Amino acid sequence: MKRFILAGLSVVLLSAATAPTVKAETMAVNSNMRDRIASSSYMLQPFNLVGLAYQGYFQEQGIPSYGAFLAAYHGGSINARDLVQSAIKNNRLPASALQDEDYLNAVETQLMFFDTH
Repeated sequence: MKRFILAGLSVVLLSAATAPTVKAETMAVNSNMRDRIASSSYMLQPFNLVGLAYQGYFQEQGIPSYGAFLAAYHGGSINARDLVQSAIKNNRLPASALQDEDYLNAVETQLMFFDTH
């Protein structure tokens, strides 16, 4: 019995000694990056915005769904700015998204991509 206890303790000690150690490192984040992350963390991604619009989540704001959504986009009666305004009214985006040209361009790109698939 003593032999089994001694063998068991030896295995535990050897495995603890050979186990790799993990070193935690902290990452420095500048304030500009932190602000960008914080502001984008609650924003609806452009892909998701177009998908929600297509599925009819913004019908109360006048955005049609499914086939009518695609027809309205083709006809020019809805665009990226309209979708962003609808999401703002639906409390899914902050009002500042309307001034974010990068975001508006990304929504427009998603609309064009969505329309081809």
